[in-house]
Amino acid sequence: MMRRWKRTTWIVGFSLIALFIIAPSGPAWSGAESPNAPANPQSSTLIEIFLAKERKPDLDALRKEFEALSVTRVNVQFFRLGHPPENFAIGPGTPAEIARLALRMANRYNDGVKYILAQYRFFPNHIAIGTSAFDEASQIPITPENVKRLADPSLTTEEFHALYRQLTGEDHRLPTYLDKPEKP
Repeated sequence: MMRRWKRTTWIVGFSLIALFIIAPSGPAWSGAESPNAPANPQSSTLIEIFLAKERKPDLDALRKEFEALSVTRVNVQFFRLGHPPENFAIGPGTPAEIARLALRMANRYNDGVKYILAQYRFFPNHIAIGTSAFDEASQIPITPENVKRLADPSLTTEEFHALYRQLTGEDHRLPTYLDKPEKP
């Protein structure tokens, strides 16, 4: 019994050491500028978009629109049956120009945006459209008027993210699933 405990302790210890060595830390997690950050944030942005099967013919047009902003990391998956959730999520380090394009794509190819997801769940340069990875309790309803506010081209990146955090409630505190979301 003691031998098994020692082996488990060693495995857990080495796993934690590996985690701290491999995992990024500091400003990279917070979305702040780091010395190792790529010169072009668009090239490091990852966009995951989930679409209905009927949208397969639109794939080339969708990719070209993102490539026009130098976004090349676009992962597209198609639902076999039905339509994906009408949600939108954006990481805290994504440039506003790319976020607005992603909102337009969600409106055009995914039947609109009815829910947003909290930023703290995503990597800094990550956008998800129509993801089913989160349960309904974590989706925050958003009105069409607030979607238009987010799509405003006059917003800077900082203003865009401040508005997004306000709409998710993250500007006050991190949301919990015990709270009912406020109607936007």
